[in-house]
Amino acid sequence: MGWVLNASAEVDAQSEYPKIIAITVLLSVISATGVIWRLFIRHKSRGLANDDYMAALSMVFAFAYSALCIAQTRYGLGLPLAARPRENLITYTKVNFAGRPIYQLGVSFFKMALLISYLRLLQGTSQFSYRLVVYTTIALVFLAHLACAFSLIFACTPVAKSWQPRMDGTCLPPGPSFTAYAVVTIISDVVVAVLPVPMLVGLNIQTAKKVGLIGIFILGLFTTMCSVFRYLQIDRIQFGDGNTTMLILWGVIEFNVGNLVSSLPFLAPVFIRKAKDYRSRPSAGSSDGYGRRSRRPRTREAYKLSGRSTGTSQSVFTSATRDAKTMTASQEDILPQPGAIMKSVTYTVKIDDGGRDDFGARQ
Repeated sequence: MGWVLNASAEVDAQSEYPKIIAITVLLSVISATGVIWRLFIRHKSRGLANDDYMAALSMVFAFAYSALCIAQTRYGLGLPLAARPRENLITYTKVNFAGRPIYQLGVSFFKMALLISYLRLLQGTSQFSYRLVVYTTIALVFLAHLACAFSLIFACTPVAKSWQPRMDGTCLPPGPSFTAYAVVTIISDVVVAVLPVPMLVGLNIQTAKKVGLIGIFILGLFTTMCSVFRYLQIDRIQFGDGNTTMLILWGVIEFNVGNLVSSLPFLAPVFIRKAKDYRSRPSAGSSDGYGRRSRRPRTREAYKLSGRSTGTSQSVFTSATRDAKTMTASQEDILPQPGAIMKSVTYTVKIDDGGRDDFGARQ
């Protein structure tokens, strides 16, 4: 018995279900790994926030949509319309109908997760107008996708005609309605991707980090390309062979890539830190330049503590560096977070090695 129900061996072999399943499973695993890792990092550091909950909700919806896509391959997805077994028509349309609102609502959640993270970047600033724009965008994105979801649910009168095409009744014309859905998705994708750029440009951080953050958010425009490619499949469905394979796949790609991109800003610092640790770690056979093996400890910086005092004043960490403006990774680890209460300790530090790494920090 083949994969496609009620299909002959020839029809089953014609189906593109292996490609659909492989891409769907692979992207689901990758995006879920990124989101779960993001949630773990956030939980261990400062606890989960609203954008994390929204990202988790989007991941759940992505799993549901991917599962429904795989289920549709059992009933004809991956085949031209004429080759699909007629016995599967009602079941196929029911599963397809269930996936439509899940897709529309789900893609709005990862966009809202990004927008909420923008608000967290603006905490403590005087950019009231910018925050108002972000709040307005969150509301518009959610309401627009919610309207599309309701439009898909009530596209036919009676509603049951959506999964029983032979029933008497009327439905919205597919061409104009799908064009409207695509316009909503594309515009919201562009706005969400471009909105943080002016704010990131003004951040007082290293240029390399600033460019990296902007690049990560701009990656969100890839979901716009997925929406465009998805929309281009409407012509094939209406006037071609009716094969909806790529329409579904571009939706899966957009959904999962969007979830991954919304988590990258939280994962990027981890990769950068690991890379810096790897570059600053001396090799097992390194020497001090005079034929002697270096006994420098395998840490980013070697310190000699020459004094220690305690007090009630704010913590001070003094490092004898060539660039007084550069904050080392050890400073970032030692300095208390805002609002924390801790015992104050002052260290005087001398750095043995005068080398620098690629990020301007001393090795």
